[in-house]
Amino acid sequence: MKNVKRYASVSRLKPERADYYKHLHANIWPQINDMIKQCNIQNYSIYFYNNILFSYFEYTGDDYDADMKKMAADPETQRWWKECVPCMNPYTEAGPWLDIDEVYHLD
Repeated sequence: MKNVKRYASVSRLKPERADYYKHLHANIWPQINDMIKQCNIQNYSIYFYNNILFSYFEYTGDDYDADMKKMAADPETQRWWKECVPCMNPYTEAGPWLDIDEVYHLD
């Protein structure tokens, strides 16, 4: 079985942009899902509560950094991020998502 690495992140939405962000994800562009899969990401979910976002995904590839660079270089992904990122009110200036540590997991 291939190694799976789990990733979780949090962010916040600007209250006035929350509906638009949710609308985008309810109508995600097929090219975005395709790129996510091409970059060895599976079981990807984003949850919303009270303008807080929680994301979770599993990475099954061999070179996470290379796959993330591939995604970031994709023109459709860049266009998607230009729609999504302005909706966010990040916890830090390092980027829209703040990675969080796993403290428990049961298979």
